[in-house]
Amino acid sequence: MSELSPSSGQQDFPLIIFTVGTAASGKSSWAEAMRSRHPSLRIGILERDMIRVELFEAEADKPFSWTDWNPALENKVQWLWEQRVQELARKCDALILGDTHLDVGELRKKVIWLRELGAKEFTLHYFPALPLTDLLRRDQSRIHPVGGEALREHLKKIAPEEHYWAAIEGD
Repeated sequence: MSELSPSSGQQDFPLIIFTVGTAASGKSSWAEAMRSRHPSLRIGILERDMIRVELFEAEADKPFSWTDWNPALENKVQWLWEQRVQELARKCDALILGDTHLDVGELRKKVIWLRELGAKEFTLHYFPALPLTDLLRRDQSRIHPVGGEALREHLKKIAPEEHYWAAIEGD
């Protein structure tokens, strides 16, 4: 991951909502449901996978697949993510950062970066680990399934919810 570095100047930031959960746990569906449930709020949703799909399809000129994804593009994904966070923050009342956020240390780095940009309010929505069989079933019905190996790795990485709260609260 590239270093998160704030751009010059502070700005007003919306409520930042982190999702925490494995792939296929319902994070994207929940984010879209929140936007639908609260039409009077300007809720932005940003997912790294959206950026990966855009990058891949623009460069490869074919539909995205995880087997064809080039991990060397992750630095570009990070840079674009940082740019989009700052763009969306100017337009939203709440910004849902809808990624897995399984790594507590990386989550803490994002919170620090966002605080340096002026963000003050953070919360998270935790998606408890589901049995692998349920995740596999859900994953198979997604447009871009990650597969069993990735799901098993996610299940190994997910920590108890309080660890993620400590990361965003600065404990």
